[in-house]
Amino acid sequence: MTTSALKHSRTQKNVQVIEHTPIYNLAAYEQRQKQRKHTQIRFQTLKALSTLCIFCMTFSILFLGE
Repeated sequence: MTTSALKHSRTQKNVQVIEHTPIYNLAAYEQRQKQRKHTQIRFQTLKALSTLCIFCMTFSILFLGE
């Protein structure tokens, strides 16, 4: 059986499956995680600002005549 078949088999209970790839260069891994975190923060900030902009423009157009 293949490993995926062994994982999903109901008869085989004690299967050792490697879940994660080992980290060989911890400094590079931490630098990459930091870079991903900054990228994610920038993306979330851009998304929040665009939502706020859309919200403001929508209400300014709706209440323009008043």
